[in-house]
Amino acid sequence: MKKHLFRATKLGYPKEQEGVYFDSSHYTKEEAESEFKPYQGVTKHGYPYTGYERDGQKYHDITYMGEFEEDEMPKSDNDFFDILLKRLTK
Repeated sequence: MKKHLFRATKLGYPKEQEGVYFDSSHYTKEEAESEFKPYQGVTKHGYPYTGYERDGQKYHDITYMGEFEEDEMPKSDNDFFDILLKRLTK
């Protein structure tokens, strides 16, 4: 079963990222992306920013990583690059 994978940086934790995925048989890439609702905020120093929220969790940014089979879902950056390299050399 294929899934769309997004990497999302949790708000307030610049180094803590998590993978958020959506079943490809139920969501197109665009439908999955629209699950992250943008909102406007202001930092503690008064700078405006756009964040994203999904299911009560707020994110600093989101990045679409691609579509992956469930059994090849990357667990780290190294896994991600290994999968991309394997796909390119096929």
